[in-house]
Amino acid sequence: MKKKKIYWAITIIILGIVSGLIYVKMQDGQAVETTVAEKGEIKQYIEDIAVVKSNKRQTVYIEGAGKINNIKVNVGDYVKKGDVLLTMDKQDLELKLKDASAKIEAAKAQLASTDSSNYVKKIEIAQAAVDSSKVNYESISRDLNNAKTLFESGAISQQELNKAEDAYKTAEVTLKSASLQVEDAKDGAPDYLKDGYMAVIEQAVILRDSVMREIEKQQVLASIDGIILEKLVDENSIGVTGTAAFLIGDIKSLELEGNILSDDIYKVQIGNEVEVSGKAMGDSTLKGKVVKVAPEAKNITSSLGVNQKRVSVTIEIDDDVNLLKPGYDLDIKIITEMKSDTLVVPDSSVFDYKGNSCVFVVDSGKAVIRQIKKGIESEKTIEVVGGLNEGDRIILKPDNNITEGMKIKL
Repeated sequence: MKKKKIYWAITIIILGIVSGLIYVKMQDGQAVETTVAEKGEIKQYIEDIAVVKSNKRQTVYIEGAGKINNIKVNVGDYVKKGDVLLTMDKQDLELKLKDASAKIEAAKAQLASTDSSNYVKKIEIAQAAVDSSKVNYESISRDLNNAKTLFESGAISQQELNKAEDAYKTAEVTLKSASLQVEDAKDGAPDYLKDGYMAVIEQAVILRDSVMREIEKQQVLASIDGIILEKLVDENSIGVTGTAAFLIGDIKSLELEGNILSDDIYKVQIGNEVEVSGKAMGDSTLKGKVVKVAPEAKNITSSLGVNQKRVSVTIEIDDDVNLLKPGYDLDIKIITEMKSDTLVVPDSSVFDYKGNSCVFVVDSGKAVIRQIKKGIESEKTIEVVGGLNEGDRIILKPDNNITEGMKIKL
């Protein structure tokens, strides 16, 4: 019994001490952290992720057809315009080229054979025929003259004179024909024969040039200076005309592409300032601006598998882009509204009470609930457009232990 009495006595003493401490504490006030409402700058923004892309990029296509023998570049390699990126088999085309070249040479040889220098013997034979015809013509011409004299003297009949005249005419025609044959032999082959050989040469040249162009298409060349962003074909595969082979981007001309939720896109305007950061940049922050907003939303599946309506936004980077590479994922803050010289408070000081936004103001050493009207909000601060004055002291992080009228210890 004595032990129980001692126990209860000790308990009462302890409770008395605790009660006394609480009372003293209440008299001193609740210790809290406070701050003063001040004017400053506040930015409202939309946060998201954007991908670094080259705004000067081209897809390079295969123009020829055949087995891809050798791919000379890999993703990330820097190339210059005109560099060979891949080559394809061209053995069949090289055989066609040889055949076309042979046809050209054969046609040229045939055309050369029609030159007058190849008709020397023909000229000599034709000239001999002319000489013989000329002798015969002169002989018959004399015979005709004699016949005319004899006819006038009555020595021969009209029939015999006519016969001499016919022989003269025949000799005259023969001489002319022989002379023409000499001229033809001197001119070489007939024009129609030359024209035929020329046509064969032209056709063979067209075929050769066509094959040479096809051979040129058996290799793919870089269309611009830049780096290989994507390699879309493999060695030993079959290349087909029109197949996309590489994607090349100019790493000196970069931009960001973000996809903003359709519910927020109405806040975004061309010209909005953008703050860019991310692990790939270390502690650096770049500045940019919105230069393009897509006219329509697209369905995009998030990393969590959620299907969302998003709108593509293009951001131009104003600062040095040496830190960036195509494909980087970076954090962006699109500043949709900014105010300066306006009253702002930490967001940790604002709480909801009975459906209104409120803060605890320290008034005469006591906590007083003050209803406020909020303006724009940033990540850590809130604009106050009503209910609070510059210089008012507020509780920075009120919790459930703070009540209306409680004495506050600063």
